[in-house]
Amino acid sequence: MQTPVARRAPARLMAVPMLMLSFTLGACGGDEAAAPAHTHTPASAKLFVNNVDETANLTLAAGASTRVVVKFYADDGDEITGIEADHFASLTFTPGALATAVEDAAAHFEFDVTAQAAPGTGTVVVGWGHDAAADQLSFGPFDVTVP
Repeated sequence: MQTPVARRAPARLMAVPMLMLSFTLGACGGDEAAAPAHTHTPASAKLFVNNVDETANLTLAAGASTRVVVKFYADDGDEITGIEADHFASLTFTPGALATAVEDAAAHFEFDVTAQAAPGTGTVVVGWGHDAAADQLSFGPFDVTVP
């Protein structure tokens, strides 16, 4: 016949390994939490019209307005999201008469771009920054065509 102490001995012996196992399992996600977060400073920018990447050659209809969305990317190529409220973008066209860009007041990375009435070609430079001047970084120039 076992005494009450003898019946509890196996449970006590198992308590230490079970405690160690719970610490080990609890630490599994620790490396993921320690992974560095993406920086909010972009390494590149892309231009989109109707969710289509137009960075290689932004095509604007003559005399018409086109919604152009700028997306910024980190060094690893991942899109940087969640920064639009505190950061700004700009579009500067060369020649200046090629097109004009008006920022959407509710979306700092979206622009209504009106192309000149006559066909032509030029470039656009994307600016980025912490204020409306968006002059801390620049990307491009990217080719622009007004057919």
